[in-house]
Amino acid sequence: MRRVLVVGGSEEYSGAVFLAGIAALRSGAESVIIMAPEKVAWAINALSPDIMTRKLRGRYLGMSHKAEILRQLKTADVFVLGNGATTRPGTATLMRALCKWPGKKIIDADALKVLHSNKVSNAILTPNAGEWKLLKKNNDIQKLLAKNIIIKKGMPTQILFQSKVFQQKGTNRGLEKAGTGDVLAGLCAGYLAQGFSSWDAAKKACETGNKVAELLTKKKRGYYFLASDIVEELRKISK
Repeated sequence: MRRVLVVGGSEEYSGAVFLAGIAALRSGAESVIIMAPEKVAWAINALSPDIMTRKLRGRYLGMSHKAEILRQLKTADVFVLGNGATTRPGTATLMRALCKWPGKKIIDADALKVLHSNKVSNAILTPNAGEWKLLKKNNDIQKLLAKNIIIKKGMPTQILFQSKVFQQKGTNRGLEKAGTGDVLAGLCAGYLAQGFSSWDAAKKACETGNKVAELLTKKKRGYYFLASDIVEELRKISK
């Protein structure tokens, strides 16, 4: 189980899918393919020769891309959905449809914002505070937890599954910055690709992200690091 597919990105947000994809590679995925609007995909190609892309027509994801994405999912072991996608109506409809894919997946960012009626299973959900409020509004949390793991990002971060709760000690405040959630989603995918259970992948992703954030806080003498710094530090510690 080594292949990760990441679907997301939009005209406004090209960095989110890249951060998720490169973090998945750094944490154990054998290969990562990113499917994104064509200009986003070309930008990712310029950033890294290690990530493969599939270029989707247009500036935003929509239902016209569903069949192509489902074909690509036949080759994937782990699926990451939502990073930088936006919640435009057509994009939201596509993401709700893709959440029904039965394989192991990480539902993040904009895909969380549009999730309705508990229609997801076999997933790690990674909401921040705002996305958590929308999850509670549009879904039954207990029903979600019966079939999924939720990483509730915050100070401290919690991992929830059925009646189990893991609370991270000393979550680094720098992990509230933009982009760090995309890195976390990628870490979850990489550990799932290595063969970790969903619970263990979620726990190891949180622990790894926090460990790297602590190292960077010491190096920079404060919370001055960026999400891309976390990815770079992962490169160093994975050698």
